[in-house]
This record gives sequence, structure tokens and C-alpha cells, in this order.
Amino acid sequence: MCELGERLRRAREERGLSLREAAERLALKVQVLEALEGCRFAELPEPALARGYLRRYARLLGLDPEPLLALYPGASPQEATPPPRRRGKGILWAWALAVLVLGAMGYGAYLWLRPAPAQVVSLPPEAPPKSPERYPLQVESDPPGARVYVDGFYLGQTPLRSPPLEGGKRHLRLDLPGYAPVEEEVVLDRPLALRYRLAPRPAEPQAAPPAQAPPAQAPQALPQGRLVLKLEGRSWLRVMQGEKRLYEGIPEVGAELAFEPPVEVRAGNPGAVRVFLDGQDQGLLGEPGKPLTRSFP
Repeated sequence: MCELGERLRRAREERGLSLREAAERLALKVQVLEALEGCRFAELPEPALARGYLRRYARLLGLDPEPLLALYPGASPQEATPPPRRRGKGILWAWALAVLVLGAMGYGAYLWLRPAPAQVVSLPPEAPPKSPERYPLQVESDPPGARVYVDGFYLGQTPLRSPPLEGGKRHLRLDLPGYAPVEEEVVLDRPLALRYRLAPRPAEPQAAPPAQAPPAQAPQALPQGRLVLKLEGRSWLRVMQGEKRLYEGIPEVGAELAFEPPVEVRAGNPGAVRVFLDGQDQGLLGEPGKPLTRSFP
């Protein structure tokens, strides 16, 4: 993969976006973004239009478009024609005379047939792109201490005062052990201050013990010799087996994905992914909100 495609792919994964989500935000086809990240420039439309797509994609990912446009390939230089062989003074003089005659005739024809000089029209400079608006978000909960996630990324615990976030529709989730989670979509078009009252989870009724307890059975174990990824929050995932892509997307919270090692796992929010290997709990894949890649041989 070339440097241009690698920068785009790394920035998209750090934002926790899949190719389909990025294409929907830009109103483009997924194949266009795949061609840009894969450096398959022959699959893109004409260069002027493709460079416009690259500029919009870079701004969505929070990158400066100019260094990326400098990496976009230009026209390939033409091969230089080999110099003619020297065939003697007589032939050289004949060629020189013919060139002079033809040049004089061509210049005379040009003076006779040349069009009127074109009028130069100066165009106004292109207006600089407008950066997306950003707004602060304040979240409080009763009781406090709830973990706050925005679009699957962990921001901290309540009471929370986040730095300015990019405006638009955002998915908000609050989690606190012993309380029902809160999930809703908020529109961040101005500074928001939100407050939630968390509802305790209802206690599960305990069944009376039977008169004669049956022999205890071993709990159902996770598949042996397999890697299981359990989603405790929202996170973008990509699972590769060599050059083969086994999975890419954002699973539902609570989903369990099983794979046969060896595999390589890339996560946008590792703190939301719990790992089980050979039926044993290996803990979380990594720290919340810090994308990483981890191999399981």
C-alpha cells in the first residue's frame, strides 16, 4: 500500500469509521474510498474529480489535504526518443537545409493563419474550505460515576465536561454497574448540557432450592482452541487472517465473534472488547479510545 492510502486508512480507523460510514457521510460510493486507500488510481474518475474526492475525504478525517494532494500521482513523463545516428557530413548538410526550408515555410504559414490572441480572464481565488463547527458537551448523571461513550469512543465518567466535539448527530451511551444503560441520539448543533437519572436494574428473583438438588453440571464453556471477542461497548473491528479479511464493521453491544487463530485484530476502541482464548478470559483488548492492532498466533 502506498503512503497516501496508508495515511487515509490510519486516520479513518483512529476515528472508528468503517468505509461504508465514511462513504455515507461524503455521499460517495464505497468503491471510490476503497480505490483511494488501495492506491488503485486507474479505477477513479478523471484526475480533477478524483482530487476533489481526495480533498473532501481528507477534511472528513481531520487531515490537511495539501500534503495528500502532493502524493497523488501526476502524468507520467514521456520517454525520450533516441538521438539519430551520425551518417556523414553530406547527409547532415542535406537535413539541415531541409529543416531550414521547412521551418521558414511553417513560420510563414503560421503568420498567415494564426488566430487572434486569446483574451486572458482572471478567475477569483477559490474560497478556503469551511471547517466543521465544534461544540462542548457536558453530561451529568444521578448517581455520578457513569461511563460516557460518544459514537463508541470512551470520553470519561460523569460529571463530564468534554472538549469541543464535531457537530452533527452523535450516539450517546451511559453505563454504570447496577443500573440500566442509557442510549440515545443527540444533535450537537450548540453547546449541550445533559443530565440523566439512572434507573437501578431490577433484582432477579431467586428460585427456592429443590428438595433434592440434581448433580451439578459443568457450565457451558466457550469454544476451545478459538478466539472469542465480546463487545462490552461500541467499537469498530477488523479481523484479518493473512491477506484475507474475516470481518470489518461495528458489531452490536453484547455480540460475541469467534475466529480460528492465527488472526490479527484491529480495534478502534479496545477498551470495549473483551478477549477469550481457549475458553479463558484474557481481559480487555486494550485501553479505551486508543486504537491498536494485536496478533493472536
